[in-house]
Amino acid sequence: MTQICGNSWVQFSYDYGIPTALSIAGHPLVTARTLMMLGFEYEPPVRCKTIFGGERYFLPNVFRYLGYLREDIGVFRIFSTGLTASIIGSNIKSVACDAYLKRNVVNYYNKKSVIDTNNGPKVFAQETSKLMVARCLGIIASYPFQVVMVRQIGQIVGKENIYSNLINALIDINFEEGLPGLFSGLLPRLLGEAITVWLVASFAYVVNNYIFPEGADPELKQHTPMIATMFVSMVTHSLTVTSTVMAVSGAGLSVSIPFKNSVSCYKYLQQRNAFLRGASLFFRYANGPL
Repeated sequence: MTQICGNSWVQFSYDYGIPTALSIAGHPLVTARTLMMLGFEYEPPVRCKTIFGGERYFLPNVFRYLGYLREDIGVFRIFSTGLTASIIGSNIKSVACDAYLKRNVVNYYNKKSVIDTNNGPKVFAQETSKLMVARCLGIIASYPFQVVMVRQIGQIVGKENIYSNLINALIDINFEEGLPGLFSGLLPRLLGEAITVWLVASFAYVVNNYIFPEGADPELKQHTPMIATMFVSMVTHSLTVTSTVMAVSGAGLSVSIPFKNSVSCYKYLQQRNAFLRGASLFFRYANGPL
C-alpha cells in the first residue's frame, strides 16, 4: 500500500508538480512574449548589421525587454501577473489531455510519445488523430484561463486594473461578453494546434522510416517528435499571434483592438507585417521602423 501511494506521489509530481515549478520559473518570459505579441514595445527597432554582413531592423532582446519591464512594474509583478490563471489553465489542459489519451491509447503511460511511426501509415494516422483530439480538448477546457492570463498581462500596457482578480475576471467576462468573450481567439489556437500535431507527426514519420538507417535505436526515434516541435512552431506562429490579439479584442483595455472575428484580426495583422511579434526572444527582427 505504501509503495502504491509512493508511486502515485511520484507520478503526480512528474505530471503536475514539476511542470508547475517550471511554469513559475519561466513566467517572466511568458509575460514578455505575450506583451510582444500584443505589439507593446519599450523601444523602437534600430538598424543593425547581421552576421552575414547585411542590415536589418532589430528590437531589444527579451532580457533587455525584461529590464524595462522590471523598471516599469517591478520584479514581483513580472512573476505574478497572470501566473495563477496560467498555472490553473496548464493543469486543466494536462488533466483533460491525459484523461482522453489514457482512455483511448493502449499503454499510454509507458509511452514516451503517442505518435506511432513503427506500425504503418494506418496506425500512425489513428494515433496522431487521437493526439490531436486530446490536445484540442485540453485547449478548449483551459481556454478561459488563457484569455484571463492574456488580459491580465495586457493590463500592464495601460496600467489598468480591470481583470486583476481571477474569479471576478471570469465572472465579468462571462457577464459582459458571454461565451464568445471567454473563448475569444479559440479557433486560430485550435487550428494552430492541429497543424502543429500533424506536421510534427509527419516529420517524425518521414525521418524515422526513410532517413534513419535500418536498425536505428528505437529510443532515438521516440525523441524525433520533440526535435520536430522546435522547427514546426514557427509555421503556426501567425495563428498564435492572432489568438493572443483576439484574447483582448473585447476587453476594453488600452491595448485592445475590436475585431469582428479571427479572420479580420488575421488580415489586420498580415497587412501590418505583425506576425514576427514574439517569434524570437533573442534575435528579434522587425520589418522596419515603427
